[in-house]
Amino acid sequence: ILRLLKLLRRFEKFLLLLKAFRLAFEALPVLLFTLALIVLVFSSLIYIAEPRTNIGSLPWAMWLTIVTVGTIGYGDVVPQTTAGTLIVSTLVIVSALYMSIPLGIVGSAFSHVWQNRHRFIL
Repeated sequence: ILRLLKLLRRFEKFLLLLKAFRLAFEALPVLLFTLALIVLVFSSLIYIAEPRTNIGSLPWAMWLTIVTVGTIGYGDVVPQTTAGTLIVSTLVIVSALYMSIPLGIVGSAFSHVWQNRHRFIL
């Protein structure tokens, strides 16, 4: 494994990709705060809208929200009411939009690194 890691030093394009990830890493705290806000708001809405027989506690609502935002969708907890279904449908759309944000940030950072690659590769 160490030999492979030493070999990666020879690939300039891979080093450019790592540089782009380092630049994009600065935006991580804002993304994590936004994710926490999305989870808390939608968990609260789901907990309020669903009957206690379906969503018994706020952690169960948070579980449903995290699984939905992560686009995993285990299916162990699903909304039963119309209001819950509308809230989760809105969450699916919001989470798809949220997941596109890091791609844009990394893409922009890679574009910046690629334009200045003559300075980064010596």
